[in-house]
Amino acid sequence: MLPYLTAEIAFLRTLGNRCLLLIFLCALTRTGQAAGNGSFLGISIAVSQGVIVVGGPILAILFLISTKLESDNLEIARYEILEEIRGKGKRRNGGLPYLLFAFPTLAATFFIVQFCTDFVPASDSCLGFDHLRFLHDFSLQGGFASKMCIQDVKDNMPWIYPPLQLYFYFVVVITCGWLSWSLARQWSKYR
Repeated sequence: MLPYLTAEIAFLRTLGNRCLLLIFLCALTRTGQAAGNGSFLGISIAVSQGVIVVGGPILAILFLISTKLESDNLEIARYEILEEIRGKGKRRNGGLPYLLFAFPTLAATFFIVQFCTDFVPASDSCLGFDHLRFLHDFSLQGGFASKMCIQDVKDNMPWIYPPLQLYFYFVVVITCGWLSWSLARQWSKYR
């Protein structure tokens, strides 16, 4: 039973670290300053708030998918020690794991709200732009250079493609919500 408990603690620690990374990225999008350069395997990318906002929902769903796979492995391990656990009674975990399961969905939602409210075409003004156009104006789907309305950041901002990109993000958030719900439901089994 001890190896299983060690694996469970490592699983929760990893999930907590992923949530801390998402919190850091959410905070970084609100600074209004250039984030800097990132380098990995000899490839360098200029990281900006726009890149984080555009890539944030994808990162959140990837975190949830890998968390779901790890949780499935823990469930299989639970079957191995089920007889040993039955004699001990149920353990109380508290609500923290459930909050951790929900956090990537909340972070993805935060990134989408940032996308909807803080991005405008680089040629437009932040004050006069109708952000509801991102939902219905298919003339924008060809894409455009963007700027972030927090201190009018234009450097290293990604091209965006509303409304299809926004619809894709809605599917990502719904999938994140389903994965979070599935993880929470699975986590409560045998506890």
